[in-house]
Amino acid sequence: MSVTGEVKRALKPFYYRLPPSICYGPQFTSTLKLLEESQHWDEGRLIEFQTSKLRRMLKHCAANVPYYRSMFRRLGFDPENFKDLSDLNNLPLLDRETVRANIKDLLAENIPARGRFYCTTGGTSGTPLGIYHLRGSGGRELAFILTQWARVGFRYNHRRAILRGWPVKSRRHWRYEATERAFVFSNFHMTPDNVAEYARVMRDNRLTALHSYPSAVVDFARHLKDLRLEPPQFASVLASSENLYPGQREFIESFFGGRLFSWYGHTENLILAGECEVSSHYHIFPEYGLTEVLREDGAAAESENEPGELIGTTLDNFAMPLLRYRTSDYARVGPSSCACGRNYRLLKKMEGRQQEMLIGRYGNLISLTATYYALHTDEFDHVQRVQFYQKEKGKLELRIIRRPDYTERDTRRILDALNEKMGDTMEVSLSFPEEIPLSPRGKFRLVIQELEIPRITFDEMRL
Repeated sequence: MSVTGEVKRALKPFYYRLPPSICYGPQFTSTLKLLEESQHWDEGRLIEFQTSKLRRMLKHCAANVPYYRSMFRRLGFDPENFKDLSDLNNLPLLDRETVRANIKDLLAENIPARGRFYCTTGGTSGTPLGIYHLRGSGGRELAFILTQWARVGFRYNHRRAILRGWPVKSRRHWRYEATERAFVFSNFHMTPDNVAEYARVMRDNRLTALHSYPSAVVDFARHLKDLRLEPPQFASVLASSENLYPGQREFIESFFGGRLFSWYGHTENLILAGECEVSSHYHIFPEYGLTEVLREDGAAAESENEPGELIGTTLDNFAMPLLRYRTSDYARVGPSSCACGRNYRLLKKMEGRQQEMLIGRYGNLISLTATYYALHTDEFDHVQRVQFYQKEKGKLELRIIRRPDYTERDTRRILDALNEKMGDTMEVSLSFPEEIPLSPRGKFRLVIQELEIPRITFDEMRL
């Protein structure tokens, strides 16, 4: 590390004690102010807000994004004539393969390379996807997240425990992260000794919230129960990125003493929806993006409990706009209103990522969400498809279908990325089959797990 890098690292704990408007930029403050006001707007004003933002985005796409400029011309679609949100139905849906094949043409010509940043998102299909976002948008994103968490009492100056897919380069497997004002714990190393230390640090530092995945929270609780340790008590458990299974919410709230708060979001940053103070229904932020719920026949799902795929449209990512993007995630339409009084559309029964687990060399459970979905860099850019296969504790085979531009450098980078996360708890090997067969029912399986995963009976987990 350079001298400049060392200085920045040393100053980081002091810098992030400054007001968030300084640390995270002007978008943080302006977005917080907007959300404080807009949560009280009536439905008409929210629609007017979305329409204005979307009209501006469509004009930007026509002027600056080659993919849309060509499409609009072909369809005879003129953003100048855009009147209301239903006009968006004149555009086709956008899927992952189309984005992957047209990524250069989806980049805005008026945004220079230094004005955007790159990240990747995994998928249950095992096919990674690269996305560009507008640089400097992190403050806006944080404002939305903190606005959600405030509904269950979490504030910016509160300190939380993070038990997610973050690598922790420390022998003790936890560290303080100043940028998050949080203690980060490795969920790749949840052995009995480490879990006992995690619990001590959480109690000693009076951490008010646990930020994790449902599967990791339950596994943490399982270890505490086996060790006969009193669990840390949290005012809230902030759990996302996986489905909640029946009984998990009740168990987690009883075991850790606080409200479980669940929300839905994704790397593409098109849809954000979270629970509120009085309901477990997911409230869609209309200020964040435009959300459609479409039935299999392409019509809008409107009746309560009607299922459909979530379709998202950006309102703010001018670097790489995605319009009517198919998320491959599904939900059921919620009731028409909530007692909290917000005029947000409601969803229930989110159907996204499954809670799939791997087993480390110490018998520790490792969430696939932390291992694969939490990789937001470009290691898998030259991979067509990937599948995780485990038949022996502490050993993982990663089956990769390579793209033509895949090289030995990609192999090294993938292994380095996974080893950075899991360290000595998992031996990872790569194989390169010509194809990955589908299941007998014709579906792709991201994980083939031949080991028996411990199943937790919640009634047996009471201390």
